[in-house]
Amino acid sequence: MVEIPYNKIIEFFRGIVPFNELPQDVLKELPRKILIDYFPKETLILEQNGPPTDYLYIIQTGAVEKTARKDGVDILLDYRAEGEFFGSASLINETGPAFNVRTYEDTICYLLPKDIFDELMQNHVGFHEYFAIRVSKLAYRLKKAQTGIFSPRGQPETVIFQYDGYLFTVTAGDLVKRKPVTCSPYHEVAFAAKLMAENGVGAVAVVDARNRPLGIVTKSDMTNRILAAGKESSEPVRTVMSAPVLSVLPRDPCFSALLKMARFNCHHICIVQGEMLQGVISQHDLIVLQGSNPLAVINDIEKQTTIQGIAGLVDAMDRMVRSLLNSGVSAKDVTTFISECNDRLTRKIIGLTEASLREEGLGPPPVSYCWLALGSEGRKEQTLRTDQDNAIIYSDPEPASNQDVQEYFLRLAQGVVSGLESCGFPRCKGGVMASNPQWCQPETVWKNYFSRWINQASPEDLRNCTIFFDFRHLAGAAVLAQRLRAFLNRNVENSRAFLRHLTTNALYNGPPLGFLRALVVEKTGVHKNELNLKMSGLVPLVDAIRVLSLSGQIKATNTLNRLELASRKNLLPEDMAEDIKEAFNFIVLLRINHHMTQKDHEIEPSDYINPRTLSKLQEKSLIEAFHVIRDLQGELKARFPESM
Repeated sequence: MVEIPYNKIIEFFRGIVPFNELPQDVLKELPRKILIDYFPKETLILEQNGPPTDYLYIIQTGAVEKTARKDGVDILLDYRAEGEFFGSASLINETGPAFNVRTYEDTICYLLPKDIFDELMQNHVGFHEYFAIRVSKLAYRLKKAQTGIFSPRGQPETVIFQYDGYLFTVTAGDLVKRKPVTCSPYHEVAFAAKLMAENGVGAVAVVDARNRPLGIVTKSDMTNRILAAGKESSEPVRTVMSAPVLSVLPRDPCFSALLKMARFNCHHICIVQGEMLQGVISQHDLIVLQGSNPLAVINDIEKQTTIQGIAGLVDAMDRMVRSLLNSGVSAKDVTTFISECNDRLTRKIIGLTEASLREEGLGPPPVSYCWLALGSEGRKEQTLRTDQDNAIIYSDPEPASNQDVQEYFLRLAQGVVSGLESCGFPRCKGGVMASNPQWCQPETVWKNYFSRWINQASPEDLRNCTIFFDFRHLAGAAVLAQRLRAFLNRNVENSRAFLRHLTTNALYNGPPLGFLRALVVEKTGVHKNELNLKMSGLVPLVDAIRVLSLSGQIKATNTLNRLELASRKNLLPEDMAEDIKEAFNFIVLLRINHHMTQKDHEIEPSDYINPRTLSKLQEKSLIEAFHVIRDLQGELKARFPESM
């Protein structure tokens, strides 16, 4: 008598969406309800337009190919391998299969009978949702897989993480418990003060006749703009209110509201639906909601008066990132928090360095300038402390003073780069930093750089484009960055040849996929049996979306923002854009977790990972994410066929 390895079967199903969402007691009973069958190579299991299937087939080992016969020709649709299934559409619709399924090699399948399948569909919402609604949605599967990336060992991969607050589950609208206190912009300040006292609030929203928010007036506004300025309380509210207002939608998570308040350094934010004011929430509301929160870390950066003090907050930033990850926050929210901290940290160091130069007698900046964030920092996609990528653009000085002006900004850059290094941001090995005279230049020189790179498009020029074209303003005169972006878009618009070259460059790195959905890893060397998450996953995806955004005159630098705008401009199908978004999020979270794990073990962070160390669910999801990237590159080839 053969003993059936029930535990191995349970573990197998635990690694497959949506079976991994089933309760433990249901999973434990599954091995007694399924059949196991062996199919030799080239066996036809399901026949196109044949009788409806009685089973859901789950491949335990082996592989099958799906083909459809059209006009007398068999068209290969897909391969399915270990952990994947087929037959669900026929089961649900009780119709004949829409395609042939034939074994590509000797294959063993678990067969889930129709009555058991129907029972699971009726009793388990997640299972039903997956098969009845989302069976074809790759984005759904990838999103589900993300919930298990940071689960503690020994716990189910779809554990719902608990956190000591609700910034990520409670919406901004949930915090609105009362009708907002409002006044007209023409009311006197004294009236607004009376409203605050009577209602026990620290702010009054200023609205128009249609209840659209125009501004906010707070107790501190009263003190600073009326009492301290020696004005009368009869002043109209419009002269002291803060405007325009920051707003979020009622459905937005509180974490989004918190980050927006931190970014713009305000203490109140309006909840707006269809331009109409629904309520007002404050930083205090969010702090009460969650005692230890990201806002405290961000605010601590602002309080520092020395670079040493800033460097002392790095560990607190890392701990907060770990907390965010464990709470199941999206990749975009995690990278947004990291970028917000890094931006504030950098701006603080710039301010301290400017003050230091003034103390040395060099005075303030001689002309207006802008500190540019480049690369992943420019895209707001940093993971912890990546290498520095930055530059300075400054207004064209008088010819006679050009050398003195550049010397000042090089001194500034050297101080900032050194300060960032003290805070754990390594210097760029390729020298792409503002302290390099090549990347500390006036506006005219930067425009000449961009023109040359676009017109000549040498391999080195294209490498520069992938770094510098993702620039964004971080500190200083934003108008310099805005003018440079407008100049770039005008030049790219008139050069399809450049887009062809950039497309060729974007297609250089492909996802590490072999035959039958297998992952290709390094065969020899120090990274044997590993693959590079960044170069094999993120770089080809980011490069492809950059090409599309430049071709569509999109100003955004963040990959997900570019993706959303590209979809709106019909540069990508909506379904594909959704798949790309979740593939990007999955790889980013996997990479951050990998870096955090290496940091915990005091290992130098690396993008190389052994896929065999991942759970089955994560490994399969990584394969699917890489297939999304391959499809994206195919879309890029179709748009610029002459690039190949």
